Amino acid sequence: MSVRSDTEAPRRNITGFLLIAVPSVVAACLLILAIPYYAGASARIASLYANVAGPANQALTPEIDGYTHHQHHKLAAAKLDLSKEAKTEATFDNQLGQITFPRAADPHADLLIAADKKRIKLISLQMEARTLRKLRSFDARVQAADVAVEVQVRIIRQDLGLPAASGPLY
Repeated sequence: MSVRSDTEAPRRNITGFLLIAVPSVVAACLLILAIPYYAGASARIASLYANVAGPANQALTPEIDGYTHHQHHKLAAAKLDLSKEAKTEATFDNQLGQITFPRAADPHADLLIAADKKRIKLISLQMEARTLRKLRSFDARVQAADVAVEVQVRIIRQDLGLPAASGPLY
């Protein structure tokens, strides 16, 4: 049996205190670091969208112009332009799907991808045409599909604080 003398100070077990204090300090530091990150999230997301949309629009411009030029005279060239267009749009959709959007824009990003997939499917059907006339018969439906895409793009750009699209679609 150990007898404590009055001159010895009582020992304090600080383990419990440290188990609470250390994680609290770490959490506070992480919160302080997260505030500037969160404050800039909207600008980062807008930048990510612009970095995906810009190259897609640049690629689509000559592809759409090529189709417009070839649709009356060269079936194979027009189909090639449509093929490139569909590939560009699929790449855009894949890259867009990797961006985590804020709540307001997120459902519109999903709707944009869905509208784009419908457009790609329609273009795929158009590429099966065996004549220039049949190929052009899809144009009105593709233009209607363009409108569905453009509506979602307009909403996303507005939610992200971006200017209106300057390219053909995005």
